[in-house]
Amino acid sequence: MRSSNTFALVGAALVAAAAVAPAQADWAQKLQGLWDGAASTAQDLYGQAQSAVKDHWAKLPGQITLCTATELKDWISGEVIPRFKEAAPLIGVKVEAHGSGELADAMNANNSMKCDVVIFGSDVAGLRWKGFEAAKRTPVAYSATVWVGEKDKLDAARSFLGKSAGATLSCTDLAKAAAQGRYSKIKEGGQGKLDLEMTTSNSGQSMYVSCVYSIVDALDPKEVEQKLNANPALEDQVREFFKVVKFDVDSTTSLTVKPEGEFMHPNGVGYKHLAIATYESFLPQLNEEFTKQGKQIEAIYPAISILNNFPAVRVTTEGKNGEATTALLQFLLSQDAQGQLPRLGFRPANPKVDYSRDGVAKFFNNKIEVGDAPRTQQALRDLWGIVSQEPKAGAVKF
Repeated sequence: MRSSNTFALVGAALVAAAAVAPAQADWAQKLQGLWDGAASTAQDLYGQAQSAVKDHWAKLPGQITLCTATELKDWISGEVIPRFKEAAPLIGVKVEAHGSGELADAMNANNSMKCDVVIFGSDVAGLRWKGFEAAKRTPVAYSATVWVGEKDKLDAARSFLGKSAGATLSCTDLAKAAAQGRYSKIKEGGQGKLDLEMTTSNSGQSMYVSCVYSIVDALDPKEVEQKLNANPALEDQVREFFKVVKFDVDSTTSLTVKPEGEFMHPNGVGYKHLAIATYESFLPQLNEEFTKQGKQIEAIYPAISILNNFPAVRVTTEGKNGEATTALLQFLLSQDAQGQLPRLGFRPANPKVDYSRDGVAKFFNNKIEVGDAPRTQQALRDLWGIVSQEPKAGAVKF
């Protein structure tokens, strides 16, 4: 089985600047492949955008609603829309920012939000919408889902599990340590709990799929099925992992940075948790909070991860608003718009954007192995079917 990739973040010494460029190249190669693979579907939107802005957008009318996953709200509202307004002054854009689950529910309810363009957190989240077709979506940003916790606690987990200092921790390892319940059970004098938590929203569902892939050692749902048929005992490992996980909060933002999520506990960040599953884009903010409290953050990437790819779908494709949604999607992929993503903690979808010298690059682990997200509702149902006997699995909607 492939080992997990662990990325300890410690103030200014997180990653030397010289080490960022080679990792960036590895990630860029993967991203270029994803970009090339989507080129026919996206109709090379980035290339079209350059001439379209000059020759057409200034006169193009329209009034559209862009429905986006909450995670991209700051980018959309603060960076994209003001710039797009300059390029296409006659196109009005209303922004609706909600959790991916709410967006899917609205789309299933006859598009009750009247979205002309919708951006989910990932393909996994998009599959909750019955009309979602992976072949017709265009990724506009990337963010891996990571486990985040206090390094001292995670080191105690390594010691408890008989692992050497700095050894990688798998999803199964984290569950075994979390099953002890109290920090004092794995370290004498330890205070607090060892909750291992992921949300019922996109980040948690993405982490679940990543952990299934990692436990089974598979890169896609078909390979998962093949591995489980050959070795049914792997199903028990997935069930044991999920049995331990706390799975009831429906918002990644709430779990990660809001008081009600309790990761930001009054007794100290991470007091109740061994680790939480959250977006990579939260790492800069979390690192600041850990550092402020004199603690060290650690982010753990599953051995095989699926990427939250923030897929955009043009719901309105005809008439003047259809032209407006095309223009907006083109602009979302432009270097002007994509260049604002890294400082907000996201990886650009446009490989032409070089962020290797951007300070946020030190937070990105570019050595992750990327699996293929499920492309159909049935494939996603089959993965969740492994743990269907757990009542908490019922929180997942399709």
